[in-house]
Amino acid sequence: MSEIQSKLVNRNFTYNAIEGALWVAGASLVSPITVLPALISRLGGGNLEVGVMGVIIYVGLFLPQIFAARYGQTLEWKKPWVVGFGLAQRFAILFIGTAIFFFGNNSPLAALWLFLFFFAINQTILGITTPIWFDFVVKLTPLKKRGRLSGIRNSLAGGLSVLGSLLLTWLLTSFSFPLNYSLVFFCTFVLQLTAIAFQMRIVEEHPSAVHPLHSLKDYIKHLREIVTGNSGFKTFLFASVFLILATMPGPFFTVYAIKQFGADETMIGKFTIITVIGQIIGALANGFLADHAGNKIALISASFSVLCATCFALLAPSLAWFSVVFFCVGIFIGSELMIRYNLAIEYGPHNQRATYIGLMNTLLAPIYLSAFLGGALSDLFGYTTLFVTGIFFSLIGIGLLIMKVEEPRKQPTI
Repeated sequence: MSEIQSKLVNRNFTYNAIEGALWVAGASLVSPITVLPALISRLGGGNLEVGVMGVIIYVGLFLPQIFAARYGQTLEWKKPWVVGFGLAQRFAILFIGTAIFFFGNNSPLAALWLFLFFFAINQTILGITTPIWFDFVVKLTPLKKRGRLSGIRNSLAGGLSVLGSLLLTWLLTSFSFPLNYSLVFFCTFVLQLTAIAFQMRIVEEHPSAVHPLHSLKDYIKHLREIVTGNSGFKTFLFASVFLILATMPGPFFTVYAIKQFGADETMIGKFTIITVIGQIIGALANGFLADHAGNKIALISASFSVLCATCFALLAPSLAWFSVVFFCVGIFIGSELMIRYNLAIEYGPHNQRATYIGLMNTLLAPIYLSAFLGGALSDLFGYTTLFVTGIFFSLIGIGLLIMKVEEPRKQPTI
């Protein structure tokens, strides 16, 4: 690598880290673990609506990805797609804040369903963007620096998010509802819009290798061949099913803390700060593990944090214990998704990275409907049953990772 190329790689690395940090910092202000369940509760929603939100988060994000990846592999240049859809996603956030401001007091039910509507649009746009964005980042980042980029990106985001969490606590406690939540979404919009400015400075120096746009029938046949012909990838997907089911209690930790222990909006801000601290530590530790021991070991570490979070929530005798719960959740949030993405692409050839990401996420998207099951379990049988179910799935998923899932870096295809 020449000196000029090395400088360009380092510059792109820096801009990718800053862009990602700003985006994640903005997203942390509207955390689906702490802030959004509290917002739904303030708007009159119950466990059903929290479950709907959980489904939207992941089904909206993951289901469109395989179709986006099909088109994305025909693009020589990824940046225009990433920036264009990224801008659209930012404005969905702005519309949510506006809807809460105008309808939160007088028509809370309307505000609730407008929130869910625009949130679904937000997540769907993310789903359309993600596989091409990830291919874009990976294309510009050498293999041995990808775990480091993920760790630095999420750690920078964590540092910004600590400050953001202090801002969040001040906004939620200093302004009356619904202005407080509206301001939170407006701040998210500003941070994520600023991230676009850095993303636009990234240089995509060379075109990507492209595939012709095959018919949908041929494309689906090709996807089926990937799953049936790549035993390592198939086993990884099977283990991921249980790891996703293990996260089912996550959206209900805040609701449980509110109902069982009387957590108020000051505590919501504190829990968000603790979650962010967990993100910083998880991103650095698991990013280091990914680069030096492989993504499988890092994914085991991230998955173990979910098991710990659910166990502490189940055993919590007081509200103070939820500090540990949300710290463990933060470790998971700060590292799991990027590690799973990095692991998935290592099972396939370089020119099909977006396809492997999209295939993984689209196949796993229906599993996130378990958020509905989480709402039903908590309503019918109580939160204890929900938490025990999550622990059960955690143990299965971690066991499969340890005993059955292969480390793809040892395979000759990489």
